[in-house]
Amino acid sequence: MFYAMKIMKIHIVILLFVLLGFSVNAEEKKIKLRGIDKTKEFKEIQINISPDLLKFDEFKKLKLDYKTVKNFAIETDKNLKKKTKYRSTAKAKVNEAGTIFINYSKSVVFLLNPEGIEEGGGTIGTGFLVDKSGLILSNWHVTEGAGQMFVWTLPDEGALGADILFEKIDPYYGSVVAESKIEDLALIKVNGLPANIKPVQLGTNQEVKIGDNVYAIGHPKSLPWSFSFGMVSQIRPNHKWTYVDKSEHEATVIQMQTPISTGNSGGPLFTSEGKVIGVNTLMHGEGQNLNFAVAVDHVRKFIKDNPNVKKINSIEAAIKKEYPNAIPQDYNNNGVLDTWYVDKDKNGKIDTAFVDDDEDGFIEGTLIDENENGVWEITILDTDKDGKSNEAYIDEDEDKKSDVRAYDYDQDGEWDKFEKLS
Repeated sequence: MFYAMKIMKIHIVILLFVLLGFSVNAEEKKIKLRGIDKTKEFKEIQINISPDLLKFDEFKKLKLDYKTVKNFAIETDKNLKKKTKYRSTAKAKVNEAGTIFINYSKSVVFLLNPEGIEEGGGTIGTGFLVDKSGLILSNWHVTEGAGQMFVWTLPDEGALGADILFEKIDPYYGSVVAESKIEDLALIKVNGLPANIKPVQLGTNQEVKIGDNVYAIGHPKSLPWSFSFGMVSQIRPNHKWTYVDKSEHEATVIQMQTPISTGNSGGPLFTSEGKVIGVNTLMHGEGQNLNFAVAVDHVRKFIKDNPNVKKINSIEAAIKKEYPNAIPQDYNNNGVLDTWYVDKDKNGKIDTAFVDDDEDGFIEGTLIDENENGVWEITILDTDKDGKSNEAYIDEDEDKKSDVRAYDYDQDGEWDKFEKLS
């Protein structure tokens, strides 16, 4: 009873992170104890990351209505009077087209900007992996106004409908880490993506010319992982355009006949060799077959100008929003933050630590120092990776060695068994 009461007192500490989906290596049951010099003055450490983040618990409580999201999704072409229809006579080579889709469809993700979702809004778009660190590229007008994005990868079953994605498949959570409004580009960092998703190969502006066949993968009108092709009509340097919000943009663009619609925005435009040479961005409804992609050299420079985003842990922003004074630490000194120390009662002493041991963007352990003496008495884990804590370790004599292990088999918040450790 003593152990149960002691652990239940601190359960509220991890309520926020239960919704984030804990993960832990099943072979390593205990999180290594973190050390920090608590004699130093407690102060906020600023991290260069977008502060505007969605609360995970608010999304989880929300019943996501596919029809509502689709109907209210921000359309990049809604100020146009007329939408184009594809009438290209270009012939695609079946082999090269099929190879492109097979090789890179998993590199393309389905994005939902949840800003305004509680009012029935939201923006649907496309993104694609550009770095194995979990860096996804998309359009600024897809991420506009959001610090957090919901990200779906291609399901093992294939291109399931958007309604099934929303209702049946949990998204990954991505942080918007960089934006270029003028060029309509954005970078999203996602941790923990499946290992079988590989980054695309970026080409250069010199690798595309008028008359080339180009291919697009995206989610037009919420039809996930649609594949289309068309011919390059022109390459237009310093092209200027505006959206309905009066935002002004300028970039070198590739004008093509490849069909794109709302939902394609932010997706990759491939050459016949499978290299990305553009980011599908907008279509013009006052003429036929007038679609545009931001040229890839802008993408290359954008990524080069933001080198630090590859090292950002996507959960950092959520922790800093909930606990602005949390002190981050790179425990293994590899350049990625993996531990955060919190003074919950604001008395100048650290009493809680959140640990992401494998740096995949999920909190896998919570450490508690109840008497604030510099020793973690309780470590709470979720060993089966289902989002609910089911195991805990207690250091009774505070010798930095666990004396008792607790189990919550049915994960109802009540500890079912305690066993002494030798």
